[in-house]
Parts: sequence; C-alpha cells; structure tokens
Amino acid sequence: MFLKIKGMKKKVYKLFFVWEYDKEEKWLNKMSAEGWQLIKGSSYRYLFERGEPNEYEYKLELLDEEPDSLKSKNYIDFLKEANIENVGKCRNWIFLRKKTADGGFSSDNKTLSHINHSLRVEEIYHTSRNTFILLLSIAFIGSFVTGYLPESAIVSFFSGFFMGIGISAAVLSLILMPIMRANFKKIKNYIRELYIVEGV
Repeated sequence: MFLKIKGMKKKVYKLFFVWEYDKEEKWLNKMSAEGWQLIKGSSYRYLFERGEPNEYEYKLELLDEEPDSLKSKNYIDFLKEANIENVGKCRNWIFLRKKTADGGFSSDNKTLSHINHSLRVEEIYHTSRNTFILLLSIAFIGSFVTGYLPESAIVSFFSGFFMGIGISAAVLSLILMPIMRANFKKIKNYIRELYIVEGV
C-alpha cells in the first residue's frame, strides 16, 4: 500500500483482486470509521477526504453492463434518488456510499449483493476453467501430432509452443482452484446468513 497525503485529502494505492470485493468493502468502511471518506475510487487508486468518522457507509456493486452504458446510467440515477452516491468505478464495479444518518445500507441487501457478486465471480471461474481445458486439449493434440512429424526447426518450435501452453494452463488452473473453493464457501456462508433464525 502506498500513501500520498496532502492537506485534508489522502490518495492511497492499494490492490484488491476481483474475489476480494468483501475485503475491499470492509477496508473502505474501516477508513470511514477513521474519518477518511472515499470521494473517488478506481482499480487500485483511492482518493479520500477528511470528514466525520462513520459519516458514510460504503458498498461495492457489480453491474451487468459497463457503468457508462445507458442501462447502468439509468440505474445509477435511480440510486441517487435514494441518496446513494456513486463515487468510483472499475470495469463493471461501482463504489457506492450512503450517509449513515440516512440509515446506511440494509444488511439483507448487502448479503444478497454479496451472493450476487460471488456468483458472478463463480461464472468467471467456470469460463476460465473451460478456457484452460480447451488450451490443455489443444496442447495435448498439438504435442501428439508434432511427436509423429519429422524433426525440424518448425516442428521443434511448435512442440515447445504446445508444451508451454499446456504447462501455463495447468499452473493457472492450480492457482485458481483454492481461490474458487474459498469463493464457494463464501456463497454458502452468505446464504446461511439469510436463513439464520434466532435461537436455532
């Protein structure tokens, strides 16, 4: 994390991965509790302004389309009418804030939003997994074919090329597996939260 402080404003450079949206949300609300209110957010840059502690509550939301699309703009305008401000964007993600004096965000809505986000991350994982399976298949077939061709510089090049694709796809798959297992646990925990009954 890198900080740049100038007067009543502070710029923070901090990186969160797509599956860490809840961690990012908690961090923004922790900054709010310390009196630093987000006024502009992006992929890894956050601009804060000094304000009252817990003046705003922050929430991330994943849109179906880019924030600049007509559908998203209409939705953001609708949120404004509910006193919810959009203070940043990163691809399809938007940074929302609402004054705690106005009641903040509903806990039920936040849980549903988290479930929706986690399911979208799960979709990204399945798309990536299918891509890696396709790449592994291409690598296997390519290596099999080049193994039966007469040796030459071109054959050696493609043999190494297919091997590189196969190794890369396998490594990326292994990296994604524990991440997505953790995301699946999040989904189960969020669903459990919705059905908690006091005294049970």
